[in-house]
Amino acid sequence: RCCCGRVASSVRVWNQFRVRREHPDRVHHGHCSVTSLGTTSPNISRMGSLGKRNKELDSLRGVAAISVLMYHTLAINFPFLQAGIGLAPVPGIANNLLVYSPLHVFWLGAEAVWMFFVLSGFVLTRVAAKESFSWDAYYPSRMVRLYLPVFAAVALAWVSFVVVAHVPTAADGDTLTGLATDYPLLSIVHDLTVVGGTSTSLGVLWSLQWEIIFSLSLPVYLFLVRRHGLAAGIVAGLACLLGWYINDPVTSFLPMFLLGALLAQYWNSIARAFSFLTTRSVWSFAAGVVLIIVSILAMCSFYLLGRDISDAGWPPRVVTLPLALGGISLLLVVAQVWIPLRALLSSRVPVFLGTISFSLYLVHRPIAVALAFALHIGKTSAVLTVVVSLVVACLFYFAIERPAHHLSQRIASRVRARASSSDAVMRRAES
Repeated sequence: RCCCGRVASSVRVWNQFRVRREHPDRVHHGHCSVTSLGTTSPNISRMGSLGKRNKELDSLRGVAAISVLMYHTLAINFPFLQAGIGLAPVPGIANNLLVYSPLHVFWLGAEAVWMFFVLSGFVLTRVAAKESFSWDAYYPSRMVRLYLPVFAAVALAWVSFVVVAHVPTAADGDTLTGLATDYPLLSIVHDLTVVGGTSTSLGVLWSLQWEIIFSLSLPVYLFLVRRHGLAAGIVAGLACLLGWYINDPVTSFLPMFLLGALLAQYWNSIARAFSFLTTRSVWSFAAGVVLIIVSILAMCSFYLLGRDISDAGWPPRVVTLPLALGGISLLLVVAQVWIPLRALLSSRVPVFLGTISFSLYLVHRPIAVALAFALHIGKTSAVLTVVVSLVVACLFYFAIERPAHHLSQRIASRVRARASSSDAVMRRAES
């Protein structure tokens, strides 16, 4: 470890010397080795709120987590709603409104997870632009931040299989027959490693697989958006469409993170384009309302337009994908510049939901499945799923996620302090 530290310090000092020699007008940002990936864009470095945690974005994560909770709760407990997710006919006016109208925004599944992806691309790109950013600190702290809660969630899911027999009965029809009935050791190993593929026993870790791969590949994303922003965006968009057309998960999901990274890279220009939302005029309020409506309609486009698109012989997911991602991007922008929405997302309830969003996402589905098997599907199971999931998510956050977050911060601080000490020693040696 000592030798590795000396080598890393030597590389950092050499990079600093090379940059000063080749680009004397460029300021080197501490231990942030972004110079090896291309210069930091003015669109990023001049962000006024770069060093602050964005409550609005945290709250959007909370909204997305609630949407996923409602998605799994309704889909598991009401078979006709599950059928509606596949664009099949559903009985009753109320159910049709719940599935095939903008009301579906309250229980979006896939689109809510895509919002997680875009938000992660946006936030990590901003984090990497901070002067205090260090790659040496980023990797261990990020992995601890993600993996420790995953380990605990796997243990909790295993307990749910031990306590509740996951055996479908005739009373539940075919709704529960496709769900996992046990949690074997091989599935547990897959879920603990995440990046090698996950099982269906816990059910939500498939998205964490892409989150972790993106986190590990962050330098590649930064290089693309800083050096080849427009071209990378076009290629990523086409790759995403192709991925959904051929059902390839790699090209379906990884380009979504690049969308968030591009939004962060060009944020100043985007913010200026939407500056009309920053005033307190009637026109600004009306424009914000219209943009929110457009965003909701775009995110729900698969359910609003999917049946007609399918009848025309086109794949509805592929056709509506640009609309959904555009709606997610628009919501992310409006949430940060439109004063009424910023105020709403900065209030206590959305902020708290954002705080526990990762915990809620990890724990809710095993709870929903266990209650459905224990109590049979229906309204009782659905209501208890929401209540129990929120309670367990709060406990999980304070017992597991928050300590993991603090540990990751301590690791990052120690790595940065060690790097500073090594650089100081190298400077003294040079002098």
